[in-house]
Amino acid sequence: MLKPADKLAVARRFGAAAAQYDASARVQARIAQAMADRLAALALPPAARVLEIGCGTGLLTAAALARLPGVGAWLASDIAPAMAGACRARLGGDPRLMAAAMDGEVPAVTGPFDLICSSLALQWFPDAGAALARWRGLLRPGGVLCVATLGAGTFSEWRAALAMAGAPAAGPAYPDAATLAGWLGPQGRAERQGFVEHHPDARHFLLSLRGIGADYAPGRLSAPVLRRAMRALEAAGPVGVTYDVCWLTVRG
Repeated sequence: MLKPADKLAVARRFGAAAAQYDASARVQARIAQAMADRLAALALPPAARVLEIGCGTGLLTAAALARLPGVGAWLASDIAPAMAGACRARLGGDPRLMAAAMDGEVPAVTGPFDLICSSLALQWFPDAGAALARWRGLLRPGGVLCVATLGAGTFSEWRAALAMAGAPAAGPAYPDAATLAGWLGPQGRAERQGFVEHHPDARHFLLSLRGIGADYAPGRLSAPVLRRAMRALEAAGPVGVTYDVCWLTVRG
């Protein structure tokens, strides 16, 4: 479980990666497009007011605004100012957009919103369940909360390689089905979808995480242990790493 100090370290890493993020964010772009498809299928009211948590460089923002011409105002937020700035630069010509630096775990905004969406940010929050509860409280009656986060099957191949190398799991503790159900309550729905990212070798996988700023772990592996884990990951041939995406939907 990440702690508040870890979240600040993660924010710094993502901010430092903003300029080159898109070059490595292949699976993140695929997930953003899939979420934009889901948002486009919603029956949003005219001139809908939208809050996005963890906008990054604007992959979801751009894809969704292109699909939702009826949106009235879209507030894209990210804890890393450089990420919010990159989102603003990507879509600065869209008058519906405002991009702001903000801690999405405790958003400093006033509702209500017709839609609150977030792609691959929730897993970095120390108390994801409490964050979801706050987001629900910002919804207009009948509004929709749509979140993509990572589940327990994420990086299963790398976690198995770490175990074979005698190393503990690294990174956030991703939620299992029971945890998700507890977060959502009876009014929420969770669906799972696997996205596999392919890499020529383990080094390419680890560099791709560094390229987007997602390589943070509270503890560091020694060089010999890291090399053993990399060899274990490559043992079956070309590297495929799973992102276990959990689609969370709650209606206000």
